[in-house]
Amino acid sequence: MPMTRETKESMVADLAERVGRAKAALVFDFTGLNVAAATEIRRAFRAAEVEYKVVKNTLMKRALAGSAIESLGRAFEGTTAIAFKYDEEFGKLGKAAKELAKKFDKLKAKGGFVAGDVLAQDRALEVMASLPTKDEVRAQILGVINAPAQKLLAQLNAPASNLIGVLQAKNEGSREDALRDKDKEGAPAAPPA
Repeated sequence: MPMTRETKESMVADLAERVGRAKAALVFDFTGLNVAAATEIRRAFRAAEVEYKVVKNTLMKRALAGSAIESLGRAFEGTTAIAFKYDEEFGKLGKAAKELAKKFDKLKAKGGFVAGDVLAQDRALEVMASLPTKDEVRAQILGVINAPAQKLLAQLNAPASNLIGVLQAKNEGSREDALRDKDKEGAPAAPPA
């Protein structure tokens, strides 16, 4: 049964609203995937807080028309699904997508966008997967914050370490001198020449 004009307009409006809300998205070709694989893909994306939706290409192109990412419409050919990420944790989308693409060779990225910038087909998945997650960013920031304190601590400990090294060397030198003196005292006198 064909869709009515009102249904299509409603779907276009819904897709346009999702695109407008999304901070990032990846477009996929899923030709040849079975129902079990599609279900697993949906679950994995849901766990990464990503909405995965199979879309009708003509409706999606209409939803993109006039937007800043209208050029992404070229990716909507053949069997197409889109994974939307509505928060700034783009890395979660990329990492989940990369794992799924490894597991299901028929799941292929066709393009995407991040913060309004359209990503080309050949780079979309790699760019998205290279973005750090919130936890990775926090770890990087903590590393940057801790680095000066660690360097300061090393500098404060350096004079004490140097002093200990000098004292140990002096102590070893004193022992060697004592051994030499002992050897001289215990050695027989050299015959007069």
